[in-house]
Amino acid sequence: MAKSRPGEHEFLAPDEWESWGALMLLHRSVLKGLDAELRREHGLAVTEFDVLITLFNAPRKRLRMSALADRVLLSPAGTTHLVTRLERDRMVRREVDPTDRRKWFTVLTEEGDLALRAARRTHNEVLRRMLLGATRPSERQTLRRMWQRLSQQQPHPLSPPE
Repeated sequence: MAKSRPGEHEFLAPDEWESWGALMLLHRSVLKGLDAELRREHGLAVTEFDVLITLFNAPRKRLRMSALADRVLLSPAGTTHLVTRLERDRMVRREVDPTDRRKWFTVLTEEGDLALRAARRTHNEVLRRMLLGATRPSERQTLRRMWQRLSQQQPHPLSPPE
């Protein structure tokens, strides 16, 4: 960490700042590209795709609303709003939790599965172009090692596709 005097800003060291900056630039550009292409080709926002793929990978293709919000990194209110839109479009449905009738599950529907299946090709093409095309094999290997280490620390890590 770069030194600072009391009352002044604290700065990251150049290698720290550039590491953070690289991560943010890559993240922003890939998400922006994903969102634009998914909207144009499939009428789906990247957050909607994220909900669909998260449900697809969940046991029985369903999650409690709170677990879904946690996994897609949205607030409970934001998740409720997003699920309401996806429910309107018949891509998901809500089911009451039979063990606790105050809680709800969000369930991927057949329409949602079809939309996800169609959007995956676009999703993968964008990732191949914007993430994999912007990184070298050695950098991707470093990212994989980081993912393997960090995912072990998460309560619900992203799962690789089956």
